[in-house]
Amino acid sequence: MSDGYFTIPCRMVLTVEQRDRLERLCRARQQDINDLVTDVVLAYLDDVPDDALAEPIPEPYQPSIAEQIRQNERELRRLRMRQRQLGTSAPAWLAGYVTDIERDIVQLRQQQEQQHG
Repeated sequence: MSDGYFTIPCRMVLTVEQRDRLERLCRARQQDINDLVTDVVLAYLDDVPDDALAEPIPEPYQPSIAEQIRQNERELRRLRMRQRQLGTSAPAWLAGYVTDIERDIVQLRQQQEQQHG
């Protein structure tokens, strides 16, 4: 995704004759097929009235930054306790995971400061 635009991969089912016409149209307009199909879809979407569309899908729940910090801090306490319990037999990945969560907390706090600062 870039600058608000995204690509939708799709499959078009055409007869041999339709495919030939499409290729000829692309050559006549000096457009590649992606640009031509995009133009066709945009023109169609511009003509569709809003009442012909389904309701938008609601955005999935996204916890607040403060909630994400609390969740990460809870997880960090749990992992540190586990590290202490295991002592020298703690697996190496556990230390890496602790470091990752610590870094996430720092980044979330920075985001929180930017929002409130």
